[in-house]
Amino acid sequence: MATVMIFSLPFFSHVKPTLPLVAELLARGETVIYYSDEQYRGLLADYDVDFRSYGNMRELFVDDNDPGLFLSNPQTMLEHLVPGVIQKSRAVLHAILAEVMAEQPDYIVRDSDAHWGKLIAELLEVPVACYVLTFAINQALLEKDHHFLIHKVFRIQEGYAFADTTASELNRLAGELAERHHIQDFGLVDAFSGNEELNLVYTSKVFQPHSDVFDDRFVFIGPQFPNVSSEMLQSMRIRTKQEHELPLIYISFGSIYTDRPDFYLKCIEAFRYSEAQIIMSVGKRIDIASLGDIPENMTVSAFVPQLEILSKADIFISHAGYNSVSEALAFGVPMILFPQGADQFAIASRLEELGVGVYGRDMNMPASDLKDMTFETMRSEKMRAEAVRLGSSFFETGGMVEGVSRILEFVEQT
Repeated sequence: MATVMIFSLPFFSHVKPTLPLVAELLARGETVIYYSDEQYRGLLADYDVDFRSYGNMRELFVDDNDPGLFLSNPQTMLEHLVPGVIQKSRAVLHAILAEVMAEQPDYIVRDSDAHWGKLIAELLEVPVACYVLTFAINQALLEKDHHFLIHKVFRIQEGYAFADTTASELNRLAGELAERHHIQDFGLVDAFSGNEELNLVYTSKVFQPHSDVFDDRFVFIGPQFPNVSSEMLQSMRIRTKQEHELPLIYISFGSIYTDRPDFYLKCIEAFRYSEAQIIMSVGKRIDIASLGDIPENMTVSAFVPQLEILSKADIFISHAGYNSVSEALAFGVPMILFPQGADQFAIASRLEELGVGVYGRDMNMPASDLKDMTFETMRSEKMRAEAVRLGSSFFETGGMVEGVSRILEFVEQT
């Protein structure tokens, strides 16, 4: 059997979804060497992998895509992003290359945001596959949908003036900028995500925007739910609401964008006297006592068992993080969405387009408007039916078994 080296992006939301990938590779007899940040060693402790740390690199991975500075000009944004991707990748590469070369892996599997995995594969002349934890993007999609390119990828706000440059022109600019740093074969997609000759995409074709522009190099395996068997998940999907039971509103902004005390206070005001149960997860950076008097119908915690709560929830107020959205859809839960960064704006827009959620857009709305929006969405049978339909598409894919089979076939043929 072969040795595979996995290069993850060192964030919890990027490491946890790879656990089923690791488990399936091990089940096929592969030797797995897994690179991430030291703080995630514990997540891999139950797996027979050789965990390796990137070292003291944590500060490299703070999101430096400052929308206030670059929001209105794609060219200027690329002039910032392309060198940033390259510098990060070189820093990681220089830190671990000697160790990697000593191991001589047979192939590499990398996060779509871990461009250093691509560079290392080129240096070692070994096959490299990619996993994409949210929507896939390729040049064909960006050329087909200019609105998606400008407003979802570059995140230029509606109504802002910008240089109306085509995807082809921006792709050429990205390549030219990379060549100034002596990097070849770098394109527009690499500035934001990345793909290879084989890509495992953690969504379904139904959820993926413009799925028709993706060829068989993209394998849609659906979202993965670590440490939960398919049988357990299917049993949790059977909703058994008791008669006269109050509706359950769940509120969470994930694990990164949790420092939102003003919004949490707004939620307390909005739902204080409502005929509903409310569970709100606020993360470790919020002092719950600072939120004041918590009403009897509301439970506020730093962390909660999200999957279990979503299996019972009637609506989810969320930041539109992909993992959270996927878990909600698995149980057919409609959403109110307030995206905070990264791919969340594209996810919120797609959910609204598919009739599964309401894109809130303005977190500063009055508490009364938030309450009305929530109850109106919760009462929509059509929206719940669409959420169930979209969530069901996740279970119609070949899953990680198909994904790993395709990786092994790809490596054998390369």
